[in-house]
Amino acid sequence: MNTGKELSLRQVLAAVTLAGLSLAASQAGVVDWAWGLVGTAAAAPLLRWLMLRQGDKPLCRGGYGVVLRGLYCLWSVVVLGHVLVQSARRVELVGGSQGVSGWLLLLLALPVLWMSWGKCAAFFRGGEIYWMVLVAALVAVGLLAIPQVTASYLWTRQGSGWTSALMGAGTVAMAVWVLPYLYKVSPRQRQGGPVGRWLLLAGLLGVALAALTRGVLGNAAGELPHPFFVTTGVMGESARLEGLLSALWLICDLVWAGLLARVWGDGKGPVLGVLLGIAVAFTGWTEMLPAMVWPIGNLALAVLCALVPKGAEEIVVEGE
Repeated sequence: MNTGKELSLRQVLAAVTLAGLSLAASQAGVVDWAWGLVGTAAAAPLLRWLMLRQGDKPLCRGGYGVVLRGLYCLWSVVVLGHVLVQSARRVELVGGSQGVSGWLLLLLALPVLWMSWGKCAAFFRGGEIYWMVLVAALVAVGLLAIPQVTASYLWTRQGSGWTSALMGAGTVAMAVWVLPYLYKVSPRQRQGGPVGRWLLLAGLLGVALAALTRGVLGNAAGELPHPFFVTTGVMGESARLEGLLSALWLICDLVWAGLLARVWGDGKGPVLGVLLGIAVAFTGWTEMLPAMVWPIGNLALAVLCALVPKGAEEIVVEGE
């Protein structure tokens, strides 16, 4: 077992935030931003506690840990299939192409396979670089979209509040996907305020996407496919920017997919996870599941991780 502390806390948290943006963009049209803020405020301190609670040993140890590891791996394959299909269909729709989602899915799977083949530290170093790129994109989107917001749209309620609160909390709970290997971050780095601030940032960015989408599109946001990206269509007079933003957002999708693969451990485990995820993606059955499944899945894993006995006997897993 590799017990070296090889990961940077900032890199891990940047990857969590990027993955959260992928989920937040997909649910921006149906989340009530005010209730999403409530969910974020409730979930951030709980997830912070869960991350700080992680010691210098792997999360999945003891008898309970074997079950938890199995659930992580099984659910990661399902979510990975969903992420690949969602990304491919979004690019197909926004790009105006038809009947090419299968090829797009394969093209998107290639970088995920490449990321899963390398070492864990290399993946997270890349995530930190991607984060700086997305910061610039987020600033640009904010500057362009805010003048287009109609204030009255922001206060129009749609859907149930508790659903939006769960979705907001589920965005913050994206942090559960790094818990299995968080022990590779030095415990000293994990102490203090950065964890809480990053988790709160992830939730607030999700709320901001929901507010911008609703503020620009109004109630029509809930009836459109990928409404956050449609929002960018009103930002220019002669150029439609949704295609560019959708392509740039693939960074967030791929980082989320990379986090999902990494729960399979080191070595060839992540590659196997990605291959299984590709197989699930080609079945297409994940798109029949309601949007609530993905944030609730994050929250359910958070609850299961909180139940891990602190004094459980460690199980040595080859490649960890």
